Amino acid sequence: GQLQRACLCRSLINKPDVIFADEPTGALNRAASDEVMDMLGAVNRDGTTVMLVTHDAKVAARCTRVMYIVDGNIKGEYNLDIYDGVSSLRDRERAINNWLMEMGW
Repeated sequence: GQLQRACLCRSLINKPDVIFADEPTGALNRAASDEVMDMLGAVNRDGTTVMLVTHDAKVAARCTRVMYIVDGNIKGEYNLDIYDGVSSLRDRERAINNWLMEMGW
């Protein structure tokens, strides 16, 4: 998990316009995952576009736009308000899970 966080920090050092993150929390425990998502949320609020791939609805629930992709094709899109850390993450996760079930996930 440390290597994953170090790579994220290294990618942020140059203040990129876009960050591509493939399963940025995949090998991390919940506390470290929250830390990474807080960091990605902060850079996104500062104007950096963050595009990430995840299979974790908890991670997706912290995003504002979720796209469901099957075999390289976008099958659907779900939009959320900006996660402020106060609103219920569980409610957001439930909404995404319901939407994914409707999409055939």
